[in-house]
Amino acid sequence: MSQQESCRVLVLGGYGHFGARIVRALAITPGIKVIAAGRNPAQAAANLPGVDLATIELCRLDTAAADFEVQLAYTRAALVIHTAGPFQGQGYDVAQACLRAGMHYIDLADGRDFVADFPQQLQALAEQTQRSAISGASTLPALSSAVVDALAPQFDQLHSIDMVIAPAQATPLGMATVRAVLSYCGKPFECWLDGRWQTVIGWADPQPVRFARIGPRLASPCDVPDHTLLVQRYPGVATVRFRAALELPFLSRCLAAMAWLRRMGLPLPMEALAGVFARAGRWFDRFGTDLGGMRITLRGQHDGLQHTVHWDLTAPMLHGPEIPTFAAVLLARRFARGEVLPIGAHACLGLLTLAEFESEFARWQIDSAVS
Repeated sequence: MSQQESCRVLVLGGYGHFGARIVRALAITPGIKVIAAGRNPAQAAANLPGVDLATIELCRLDTAAADFEVQLAYTRAALVIHTAGPFQGQGYDVAQACLRAGMHYIDLADGRDFVADFPQQLQALAEQTQRSAISGASTLPALSSAVVDALAPQFDQLHSIDMVIAPAQATPLGMATVRAVLSYCGKPFECWLDGRWQTVIGWADPQPVRFARIGPRLASPCDVPDHTLLVQRYPGVATVRFRAALELPFLSRCLAAMAWLRRMGLPLPMEALAGVFARAGRWFDRFGTDLGGMRITLRGQHDGLQHTVHWDLTAPMLHGPEIPTFAAVLLARRFARGEVLPIGAHACLGLLTLAEFESEFARWQIDSAVS
């Protein structure tokens, strides 16, 4: 790619909940030519407000099509950002197709097995094609691991990592997000607690948590890549826990009730309930606020004493959904500047610093603080 030639970045799912945000951010980035791709380019005008469509390319691309790899090659993209979730239950066909086409690959996956197994499944092909394949370029594990990496040096021995995400009630929800949330509602999964793997139930047993600037909430366990990856990254840590805290306690208890019913063996139609939950949730928006947040708490020892550090993030004005896009945007900008992405297949840990994320926070009036 010459200095005069723009870097062609294809956003798969470019008219969707997160993809549209990435298209918007990269469309105004010097040196990048954005290709917004999806099954229905006619949705572009409605789903890309504020984007000058004359400055980007629109492309019909269906990952389920028999000729997907042929369609992909025609785009001449150098980098593909895959946002078309949910990734829970997906295979690696899209990533493999990108690598075979000679394209670098990044995704926003938050499916635990998808991200944790990604390096082993894609490493050989990525090395063979001399391309970079990165999974989990989202809030988890990209941002969460950047926070832990930044704070861990304050400890001589790190004992526990406790993470909670708290979206604003009125946060717009994509259907892929709702399906992902419900996919592990009531399902058991393994969590590293007190030095051993223990079984917990998704969205069951909500417990009160506090944040720096938003009100207290009820937080419930969710199955995410960090439960595997941070245990591997920080040998000796006794507990790694992630939970999500909805703004309205009633909705948290509804999910807990659904989790209980599924554990009792009731065959709930989760696909249909995803649509119901998304629509019903909008009715409760009037009772919520526009503030979302995140808290990561590290506990351990420093100079022989018990030591606790909290990192709090507060996202105003419903800006929370921008956060899962930051890692992919930062990596794409890095690539467009001519910086080399790491060859091989990687989960998105240790690739970005907290300082890089903070530069994106400032663009959206998102505050973060350590206490």
